[in-house]
Amino acid sequence: MLRSAILFFTLLTIPLRANLGETVEQCVKRYGKPNSFSEAGAKSPFGTIAFTAASYTLIVFVINDKEVGARVSKVDKSAFTDAEMKNIMDADSNGSAWTSTPSTDPTCLQWTRDDKATVLYDKEKHMLIFTSEVMANALHSPIPTPVPTPKPTYTN
Repeated sequence: MLRSAILFFTLLTIPLRANLGETVEQCVKRYGKPNSFSEAGAKSPFGTIAFTAASYTLIVFVINDKEVGARVSKVDKSAFTDAEMKNIMDADSNGSAWTSTPSTDPTCLQWTRDDKATVLYDKEKHMLIFTSEVMANALHSPIPTPVPTPKPTYTN
């Protein structure tokens, strides 16, 4: 019975993952119709696309039609279990394991990957935040003239 419950839980969380580098079209194909959409602008170098999958909310950050980061939280705003974090992070391991690293913020847990991607778990806000090197560089650079993020399309 326990094995069945673990397998069921794993199957629910595997589709929900931050796939850094995917296109907007691939994200929409994976998660379905977006809940909302915003474009890059003067205050932010990236656009966002929001999805709800299973009991999770996923905000995908996009630069030049590529996912460069994501924020994952539960719809009910509850804390993640260690198993939930591991399943979601393992789904986007990109062939490289996440390594726990010290965080400068005592309210966060942090992991990094060989390609300089980072995951933070905010223990107070109960969210996983995936950041690629591209997103980190964009956040620490002057905001260039934004390239419009393609409006997500979907088929029923």
